[in-house]
Amino acid sequence: MSNNNQAKHISATGWHYPATGRRDLRIDFLRGLAMIIMVIAHIEVFSVFNLFTSERFGLVSGAEGFVIFAGIVLGSLYRYRLPLDGWITSIYRIWSRVWKLYVVSLVIIISIYLLALLPFINAHEVITFTNRGANIVYPLYPVETVSLTTALNFLLYLQAGPHQTQVLGLYIVLMLLTPLVLAAFAQKKATYVLLVSWTVYTYYQLHPQNMTNSNFENAFAVLAWQAIFYTSLAVGWYKAEIASYMHGITKKIVIGFCVTTSLIMFFIAQNHTNIYLPDWAHISLIPPETFNWFYGKYALKNSLGPLRVLNDFCLLVSLYWLLTICWTPFYKALGWYLIPVGQASLYVFIIHVYVVLLVSQFVAFDLSAHQWLLNTAVHAAALWLLWWMTKKEIGMRFIPT
Repeated sequence: MSNNNQAKHISATGWHYPATGRRDLRIDFLRGLAMIIMVIAHIEVFSVFNLFTSERFGLVSGAEGFVIFAGIVLGSLYRYRLPLDGWITSIYRIWSRVWKLYVVSLVIIISIYLLALLPFINAHEVITFTNRGANIVYPLYPVETVSLTTALNFLLYLQAGPHQTQVLGLYIVLMLLTPLVLAAFAQKKATYVLLVSWTVYTYYQLHPQNMTNSNFENAFAVLAWQAIFYTSLAVGWYKAEIASYMHGITKKIVIGFCVTTSLIMFFIAQNHTNIYLPDWAHISLIPPETFNWFYGKYALKNSLGPLRVLNDFCLLVSLYWLLTICWTPFYKALGWYLIPVGQASLYVFIIHVYVVLLVSQFVAFDLSAHQWLLNTAVHAAALWLLWWMTKKEIGMRFIPT
């Protein structure tokens, strides 16, 4: 980042975030942070990075951040563009994006399958999912020869593919309904949308079931995850109205609640029973059986437990507020990496599955082996490669950003 660009993004009056331009660099910054968390999680070796990313700052993951920010950005964008472009153009743009994500998913599924056929490539880490705690391996592609019809079903209905990119399937389903939700917002019916959305979420928590037969629902149940996406869509749409209320005592109450909740969840997270954490890296003030009950009932990721949702929103609000008042030091320290990665988040997301495959050719994935120097170097090299490819715009002519 050049000195001129850096100066443009730093306030001349102190550490506060300078409100320049329509693009919110705080969101790009946090998206980049979510990307780091995701990459570390998908390259399954235990390093120094894991001490900060494996649900250490709360019972949250990078995936929720991606979904929430996607909704906020989309809602904010179309609140602005709808009056300019009209409904037909806007719906076309949204569904074109859906089609692009679907094509990307198909390309990833097919390319990984073809790479797995090569005798000199070990694709185990991307064609299967390993529950390392239970030592169970789940195949993500057909394990036997199947008919052409069955193979096409696996492909077209996204019933196969790397678990590292399964969230794309969730985006496809949720964005298909986005024009209808935006229409309700335009008619000032957001309250009804959110009421229906959270009623569906509550029903799912009581009666969990998948809406599709696609693999991605094993990690991202549509009936649960739709709630945070459409709520975030509303936040983006009503961003100006929300900002108008965020001053004085209201702002203090909201920020105070979010920061306090985040700190409480931070404390709870330090009692995590993750078997791969060294003994010195966590505490046991909450008995393990109590934590496991609490976590399983209220904070699971796949089903998006209610306390995880609360933690997600409170932590993101807290971090956004922190970046607002302390932008300059964070920008100087980490902005050079996080902002470009966050701005090209779809590109980095697509590329990272091939980086995971590449790393797995040289390093055996094993979370129980605490080879600190080697594993930290592996994670750092992967993160650097993704940043370098982003900065050099490698393949960006045909890979969406």
